[in-house]
Amino acid sequence: MFAVQNDGQMEMVHDCQGALTVSALLGPDRGNADWLAQMEADFIAGLNDEDSAARLASIQRLGGLKLPSSRDALHHLIETGNDAESKWAVYGALRTGDPTVLPRVRQLLANGDRELPEFAIAMELQDINDSSAVADLIAILESAPSEVTRTRVLIALGEKLKDPRAVPSLAAHLSDPDPHARYDALVGLKNITHEEACTLSRDWQQQDIEPQVSRCKIWWEQVGKFRNWLQN
Repeated sequence: MFAVQNDGQMEMVHDCQGALTVSALLGPDRGNADWLAQMEADFIAGLNDEDSAARLASIQRLGGLKLPSSRDALHHLIETGNDAESKWAVYGALRTGDPTVLPRVRQLLANGDRELPEFAIAMELQDINDSSAVADLIAILESAPSEVTRTRVLIALGEKLKDPRAVPSLAAHLSDPDPHARYDALVGLKNITHEEACTLSRDWQQQDIEPQVSRCKIWWEQVGKFRNWLQN
């Protein structure tokens, strides 16, 4: 189905057209097991492929399945794989919802996120919804030089987790140099505090954002920072 005919032979089409690169190594036949379990077994088998590109593809495919049962295999690669394999395994673990890799994420993103897999890792942060990740996300937010990483973390804290412990960090990023980060910080503060000073009107337009950010900053300096936000 994902093939074209070339001189009488069927060849897989390019990834961009729909086919997925996979390792030729397969796991044990799971019989009537769930098809996701069979795919996971096949991709884990591909981690032992002699071809480095096939190993990387297997790591990425495991991340695509988003199965917590893949974490042991991915953690093994984080610790023992080469540099590229270790980084992509961190990405794969994040895709499974694993918050324990966030300290490693902080290290990786401390130098920016312009290249892959760092950019993919940064983008994945916005989907974290485990409350145990709050402290690590705040640490990433405070150390990240890239606005992409900062905005993804601000979205996770202020739109997915909505955790009061994040309020001081969100308030600090009302002064972020990036306008998207300032907006995300404002939205997060509205979601958590429900303060009118941090809430855009229903029919707001682009030019309304910065004046509302200023009003929210005044609220923070006069009222918000004197409250105890450190207990969830």
